[in-house]
Amino acid sequence: MKDSIFYNIAYAALQQEINRIEAFTGNLDKNPAVKKEQIAEYKCAKYRYAAVSRLYCMLRNCRRYGERFRNHHYLLLILEEMLKKREDYIALYDSAPNEEKPDYGLYYGMMEFADSLIAEASQKLPYATDWEKIELECRLDGYYFGKKCLEDAWHAKGIGTCVN
Repeated sequence: MKDSIFYNIAYAALQQEINRIEAFTGNLDKNPAVKKEQIAEYKCAKYRYAAVSRLYCMLRNCRRYGERFRNHHYLLLILEEMLKKREDYIALYDSAPNEEKPDYGLYYGMMEFADSLIAEASQKLPYATDWEKIELECRLDGYYFGKKCLEDAWHAKGIGTCVN
């Protein structure tokens, strides 16, 4: 399957953030004294990395294997199950031109995935203490960043309805 404008923009934005975080943490790993001084920032970066990379990997794998799942909205089955619960997204997918269906499936499936990760972390936040709270906040920040990358890529493509 040929990569689309939507996919290329979203993938590049997520990859750039991963590279930025890896450069920051990698530099600290090379200098233990500075790392010790900036351990809080280091840990926060790692939590954000975990969130962004989760979205990045799912996006990449859905695109990589999506053609095999043509009958499942071009999504890995875990996202297909999430997407099926959203009749509004399915209706938008069904009304899309055939050549745009892979992007519609990928966008709406990824948005539902991001929303589920945000909801899961948000539910835990009120009960978290100290570092648990900071970890969840950093992960949420990463999930929101990833969702924004998807929305920006969708807008750049210039088709369909963007969800919020």
